[in-house]
Amino acid sequence: MSASRRADPAGLGRGRLTRGLPVLGQAGPDPVPAEPFTVDDREGPRRFTARVAAAAPRLTVPAALLAVVHNTATALVPVIMGLAIDRALQTGDPVRLAGWLALLGVTFLCLALAFRFSALLAARAVQLVEHRLRVTLSGSVLHPSDGRVGRADGVLLSTATNDLTRLSTAVNLGVYPVGELAGITVVAISLLVIHWPLGLAVLLGAPVVVWLMAALSGPFARTARHAQGLLAEAVGRATDLVTGYRVVKGVRAEDEAVRRYRHESRAALDGAYVNVGALGRYLAGSNTVGGVFVAAVAGLAGYHAVTGAITIGELIAVAGLTQALLPPLNLLTANAGAVWAAAVGSGGRVLELLRAGGAAPRPDTAAPPAPDAPPMLEVVLGDERVRIAPGELVGLRADDRTADALVAALLGPRDTSRAVEVLVDGVPASRLDPARYRAAVLVAPHEAALFSGTVADNLDLTGAAPEHRATALWAAACEDFASPATHGLDTEVGENGNRLSGGQRQRLALARAYARDAPVLVLHEPTTAVDAVTGAAVADRLRRVRTDRSTLVITASPVLLAVCDRVVTPGPVTVDAARVAP
Repeated sequence: MSASRRADPAGLGRGRLTRGLPVLGQAGPDPVPAEPFTVDDREGPRRFTARVAAAAPRLTVPAALLAVVHNTATALVPVIMGLAIDRALQTGDPVRLAGWLALLGVTFLCLALAFRFSALLAARAVQLVEHRLRVTLSGSVLHPSDGRVGRADGVLLSTATNDLTRLSTAVNLGVYPVGELAGITVVAISLLVIHWPLGLAVLLGAPVVVWLMAALSGPFARTARHAQGLLAEAVGRATDLVTGYRVVKGVRAEDEAVRRYRHESRAALDGAYVNVGALGRYLAGSNTVGGVFVAAVAGLAGYHAVTGAITIGELIAVAGLTQALLPPLNLLTANAGAVWAAAVGSGGRVLELLRAGGAAPRPDTAAPPAPDAPPMLEVVLGDERVRIAPGELVGLRADDRTADALVAALLGPRDTSRAVEVLVDGVPASRLDPARYRAAVLVAPHEAALFSGTVADNLDLTGAAPEHRATALWAAACEDFASPATHGLDTEVGENGNRLSGGQRQRLALARAYARDAPVLVLHEPTTAVDAVTGAAVADRLRRVRTDRSTLVITASPVLLAVCDRVVTPGPVTVDAARVAP
């Protein structure tokens, strides 16, 4: 067929679909990609969590300095009040009193502003680290080292939400505990200046109190990880139940499915109760330790005030410093104890999943280029071998079970346990690098998910050229709702395309497959949701848009099969239904 037949008569796009151009819709320099976390096989959950906590120093260091300013100013408030009493109120000097009050006001202003900006920087750091963790986990899950992930979707969902949120919160450990330790230090120094026995008691007692608080967090950390694991299993069971509801209903297994879900849910609830009980005992014990320590310091200060060793102003300052000592100790307990324990539990689960999936691809690693000429694609179904020669348009008509097995094998060629074998230029696809296989072979499944955003966002794929959007939309007969001439590229499609009809969603997914101009394209029932007229238009334009490219169309549509160079009708193959992805 001549190349001129490939040009669309409507004038919506001209020329070959070019490969290797910038991502569609990019304007200006590329955004800085999120650097994924590396995984060390010898690294434990605590070390991994510590590395995550220190992953954003450009934000956490200034946030920690501001936290130091906040806690220092807070600790200085009772000292300033005590000095104002001794040097202004007792002498009756209004000028000095006004000066001390002004200094107190400036101190309050500093502590308020420091806390505000410290919290903003810390929140930003948590968001960036959480984003990096999600990029790392997503890359590991989408591109596992063995080509597949043996985890339930619900487990992945729980890890990618609850566990990553808990783990990223560990970033705060490099901010708030630093300020709280600074506050305790300022209190201790102030007490040393006022009366050295009080300062010595704080300097010697505070480390012991913090150590006891950390020791009390051990049982809570263990129960937190166990409870999170049970919750993930319950979420996975619920996801499987909802996803396979029709199958469960068809085999009349509702009672068994409900029984299994109730068992998982009950176990998760019991685990949560145990975890909450451990948290309560931990907080009660740590608060008791901190309270006893503060009460002892206050009692010692009262004794020295009665004996006349300190003045009235110093007594008030000591009382205020004692009260100022309690919040940092309590916050230090929560941050260094509860947050760290929960983060370590989640870090262990995330680390386990990352090791199971393998290292995530680095964002600066360029995708392998697509081959200049289409390779020979061969599909072995039982005793039959189907060859798609370069530049050929082949139709394959098979029963649903065989078609699903074929699509599953083409999507996941690294799984050698399937009944269908895929070869590229005579080499089993399971032996090829996954990235190179995807660069050569693109599979457009029957039920393709759409991205939230606009039509242009859904065509924005690596390897697709901006000038070929129009051609792809024309070939998929999308001009009724996504014509570039009517600014249809800016049309919002909604979440998973819920603002479009079923036929429009299917055609947009087809246009997205065309936009890549893959050397080998596999289409699975691309027109089941469109009317006869639109289906005929899609079939007619299919041959034009895929000139000099290899295309395999798995369909039962006579209109699509009529435009193919040849049609293959393989016999049924023995397929393990559990291995065929729905």
